[in-house]
Amino acid sequence: MEYKSKLEVHKNILDAIPEGESILWKGKPSFWGFSWYFFGLKLLAFYLIILSVVFAARLTVTDFYTAFAVDFLPFLSSGILASFILMALAGIQSQSSVYIITENRVIIKSGTALSFLISIPFKKIKAVNLQKRKGSLGTISFELSSGKRVPYISCWPSVRPWKLKNTEPAFSCVEDVDEVATILRKSVMARKISLQTPTSDPDFKSQIEQGV
Repeated sequence: MEYKSKLEVHKNILDAIPEGESILWKGKPSFWGFSWYFFGLKLLAFYLIILSVVFAARLTVTDFYTAFAVDFLPFLSSGILASFILMALAGIQSQSSVYIITENRVIIKSGTALSFLISIPFKKIKAVNLQKRKGSLGTISFELSSGKRVPYISCWPSVRPWKLKNTEPAFSCVEDVDEVATILRKSVMARKISLQTPTSDPDFKSQIEQGV
């Protein structure tokens, strides 16, 4: 397993692919998936819903102008502004991230100002976990057998959430995740890695584990 971290954007991720290795799939994370699941848009949506409920309750004890202009509008404005900022950050992050599956490895590029690139050969992958989200979105994370620790902060948000001690790099919030998982499964099977039945964890629907 190899990874690099530089204070510059990697201009060509294809340089991380050994000569003669074919690309089976290349993609990026979903902008809306990043915004909703990683950059707090879901929490802001709940905040705006609660704010609307409070506004409706205030109308029963005060006049409309006071309830709207004093108790509602300032908080609504700050919430909308925060949403735009978080969506801008999610857009920048999703556009700068690249995920690749080749015949022998997966490659993850994450980060903008601090660019992080990790190349993971299949032989270094202990397990592959699929977490399905709404629609066709999902996250595919890689549990590593290597003793070399991957820095969580550097790889975020292309990681399995909250796995801080044993960081699992991931294809985060990719669209058509079932199709991507099928491509990965075929590539992994070609390397004679056995399949394990789905785990009992409700969040992680399927797992591929390396035969030892």
